[in-house]
Amino acid sequence: MSTFDISQMFAAPAWDDVSKAYAAFVGDHLRLYAQDALSRLNVSAGDHVLDVATGPGTLSLPAARMTRVSALDFSQGMLDILRNKASESELANLTLTQGDGQALPLGDATIDVAFSMFGLFLFTDRAKGISELARVLKPGGRALVASWQPQDRIPQFAVIGQALMELAEVPPGAHEPPLAHAETFAEEMSAAGFQVVVESCKHTLKMQDLEARWAKQSQEHVGKEQATK
Repeated sequence: MSTFDISQMFAAPAWDDVSKAYAAFVGDHLRLYAQDALSRLNVSAGDHVLDVATGPGTLSLPAARMTRVSALDFSQGMLDILRNKASESELANLTLTQGDGQALPLGDATIDVAFSMFGLFLFTDRAKGISELARVLKPGGRALVASWQPQDRIPQFAVIGQALMELAEVPPGAHEPPLAHAETFAEEMSAAGFQVVVESCKHTLKMQDLEARWAKQSQEHVGKEQATK
């Protein structure tokens, strides 16, 4: 049994390694939340959109069909997937940057609408990440940050959490998503000057057998680790 090092989740190489599997495993599902986010903030042509921790581009791609998008991620692997998936017209509206969401390479008050879909909540310094969003927004700009709800409200996460417990020495509660509770979310966003509304959104992850799919992804990852040793 190996020890699960949670710190690897904060390192770009770890996300480079899993970028293809991540895009394939949850990409379609995350697109549903991206569509909700774009609708809730009324993104339209003429807005300059920022997507922090864009991943494989589940929000950046549909946004780029409407307006110009600055997409940032610290994982080059994720950005490569986004670039390869983008059509010629989408690429024309996309600026892809490998960078740190805790030190955005953007000027003050340059962005109309900012998003971080299931990314900022994992930052080592969430307060800095949130304050950076506030810094780059124009007066009257809007931002949306997404995280997962507590694990006991998401049955699929319970399966994944159990798998982690069996594969590695993960202490109880270590896989609980940060910013899982509305009160914490509101407190941290308000501290950066945001007027906060916390909303719940739910979509069904459709999969024939989640346990089998997760086991397959885990075996592929272990096989890759063994091959590189």
